[in-house]
Amino acid sequence: MRNFFNNISTGIAKIPQWSLIFPILFLMLIHYFVIFDRNTTEARPELNAAATENEMQVFKMVNELPHNSKVLILVNYGPESKYELESAMSALIGVLAEKNIGIAFATMIPNGVESAFTAVEKSIENGSFGKERFVYGHEYTHLGFIVGGNIATYLIANNFDEVKERDIFDSSTDIHQPLMSEIGTISDFSAVFEFSSQTFDGVPGIVSFAVMQKDKNVKKIAFCSSDMLSAYIPFRGSLYLDGLIGGFKSIAVFIHEFQPSMNIERQYYIMSTILFYIIGLVIFSNLTALTRKNKK
Repeated sequence: MRNFFNNISTGIAKIPQWSLIFPILFLMLIHYFVIFDRNTTEARPELNAAATENEMQVFKMVNELPHNSKVLILVNYGPESKYELESAMSALIGVLAEKNIGIAFATMIPNGVESAFTAVEKSIENGSFGKERFVYGHEYTHLGFIVGGNIATYLIANNFDEVKERDIFDSSTDIHQPLMSEIGTISDFSAVFEFSSQTFDGVPGIVSFAVMQKDKNVKKIAFCSSDMLSAYIPFRGSLYLDGLIGGFKSIAVFIHEFQPSMNIERQYYIMSTILFYIIGLVIFSNLTALTRKNKK
């Protein structure tokens, strides 16, 4: 029996760690070619993730947004977090469109410009999108890249009348865009959302915005990527952040609640499988390192 286990440990020690990447590639191939074909009626995976109290609070705030109101969405993520955050923003856009809520986008990072437009396109292409028309300048607009990090948050919070003067296409918003002609200050928004994969000087952008904002009645809700969760959690439920959806599990629950036609269960299944594999990979790597050390 001892020889049996010695043979196993010797075999493990001989496996090069770089070769462990191949199972990840195998999982990705399964994702694209095998599991739960969209064109079939086979059973799909279940989410198996109930909403927490914090997530329910965000659901409530989104549902209570007044019809025909206006919201500001700060898009502070790029390609690095597209897989996590784009579907969530697309789902939110769908909910806002159904309630005829006008959307103003702005970003404090260059990549955020494209991220906003691709999320809008994804939402419109969704078969359950609730509006026949979703016209730039009427239903939504983009104020572009606002330079300066925390300086940008100050401008948005306290000098929004200047920020909104021209859109990303250098058009006068008051003249050419009926949506923005109804917005004077930040207080004219019923909520401010941030979709983020980074902080500015170590502080979440929406928190900096909240510190500088004078009107505390505007709801402040953040959606952050998994790697940013630790930076956002300390502010959850505080005066600076009314609601937080962070990490893929929380985002999956949000999408499942508001845009079930996106079939987030499939993505969640794949992400959960990959995460499980990564945990196993870490354990296995430690075992190989330990067996090699014992051999010496």
